[in-house]
Amino acid sequence: MPMDKPELFGTEASGTPSSNYCTYCYQKGVFTEPDITLEQMIDQCVKHMVEQKIMPEEKARALMTKYLPQMKRW
Repeated sequence: MPMDKPELFGTEASGTPSSNYCTYCYQKGVFTEPDITLEQMIDQCVKHMVEQKIMPEEKARALMTKYLPQMKRW
């Protein structure tokens, strides 16, 4: 997710912005959905991207399948 506004950055336990995670995924030093699997996260992101008309489902799924496994969380 492009984090181009301060309010989009998640926060560490200290309250400082996280350089790795957005506010939807990470708040106060913990993941908002700690038990979500990589596959579930891909599905969730794809659904959001399609609903928001960011891109077609096939393109969104390809992008998320490539990008998300590279994050430190996975």
